[in-house]
Amino acid sequence: MNNLKKTALASALVAALGVSATASADIIEISFTGQFALGDSAGVLQANPDSNDPAAIPDVGSQRTPVSGTAIFDTAAGVGSAAINAFSFFGALLSMETVSFQAIGDGLGGNGSLVAGTMSFSWNYGGASFPVTAVFDAAGFFANVPAPGANVVIGTGCAGCATSSTADAGLGSPAVIGAVPMAMTNYNTAGTTMGSLFPLTDDGISGSPMTTPPFEGFNANFDFTSINATNVSEVPVPAAVWLFGSGLMGLVGVARRRRRS
Repeated sequence: MNNLKKTALASALVAALGVSATASADIIEISFTGQFALGDSAGVLQANPDSNDPAAIPDVGSQRTPVSGTAIFDTAAGVGSAAINAFSFFGALLSMETVSFQAIGDGLGGNGSLVAGTMSFSWNYGGASFPVTAVFDAAGFFANVPAPGANVVIGTGCAGCATSSTADAGLGSPAVIGAVPMAMTNYNTAGTTMGSLFPLTDDGISGSPMTTPPFEGFNANFDFTSINATNVSEVPVPAAVWLFGSGLMGLVGVARRRRRS
């Protein structure tokens, strides 16, 4: 891809997200921790008997289960993929497969920091997978993307952090988990694949309902409370350095000519 195309893609991302982005395609490698919660059709979080106060948050109890994983994100294309480590939930091993996500602006064709995610759950039920979709507010991540070669840790209360829509049942409504780098929203999606998500609707309940039994109507919720992001793109060399190098090579050439004369 030539530089002109890279610049055009980056400009499109800026327009879609309404946040700062570099002119070239930056690749961000991520490791993250967060919390998973399962809400019923009314949004009430279900207690996970396999987890008890997992994040050391007072009075939260087992409504939230810690999660962790890795991801990679392309700032120019606005796309990424992730791997979420399996964890125990309701006596079975819950794993997420084929996790992908896409920056979607405000979800209506305008500026914004929303990210749509698609994945499939494997809940140890005969090897069957269940499609899951979600819409996150990634404002905290986008506001703190590191420069090429740099690393940042983005935690709760970060600059630009979004507030999770997941009510904290342990603390009682309307208490919420707070401002996090990537927060669950109330948006429901229209389908189960990236190409069938729209139009988005807001039903006031955190997460997008799953569409297949035995979890039909339940809402899978993720909130990412800490993101360790490294920009693995090549660090651009300032023009002054190239000029210095050119001048140095010129001096070397002069010195060689002097020695031969």
